[in-house]
Amino acid sequence: MTDSATPNLLGRIVSLRTTVGDGLNDDELTRLLHQEALPSEEGFTFVSLCGGCATFSVPPQDPARWYPEKGWIAPEKEAIATAIAKKCGLSVFEPPDERFTFRPPGSEAHHHLEMGYQTEAIVIAHPSYLKIRLFGFAEKRPLPLPGNLLEQLAALYLEHLAALYRT
Repeated sequence: MTDSATPNLLGRIVSLRTTVGDGLNDDELTRLLHQEALPSEEGFTFVSLCGGCATFSVPPQDPARWYPEKGWIAPEKEAIATAIAKKCGLSVFEPPDERFTFRPPGSEAHHHLEMGYQTEAIVIAHPSYLKIRLFGFAEKRPLPLPGNLLEQLAALYLEHLAALYRT
């Protein structure tokens, strides 16, 4: 039911969502997308669609490459995210993974990367998953994302592609 002529994974998810309309809730649509046997792309595999966002599994990650000290994002990952965000017209933020959890003094919460606008995260890059907002909040229309967004984001997760963003 997805448009197999659509060359990228994000496009295929958007295509199916717009084809079936509002008759399915997110859980039903996720099941339908799994029946479509969507291919992995750049190491990312579709997991679910919820609230206009698609979640993907990511290639296995070494936490030390993401968090060299006290839970903050490694400078190399931050530089890659900044370069990707700039290409896409987004800003980069590094919020903590846990916003309201009490932590003992001296312990640091891990952070993740968000790319988006001031009040709306479009991409959430975490060493355990990738989440991309495909549809707007109010109008439920597809967002104008670059067709090669997963290819760009792969540089955060695949070491051999990270070199493309090193300065």
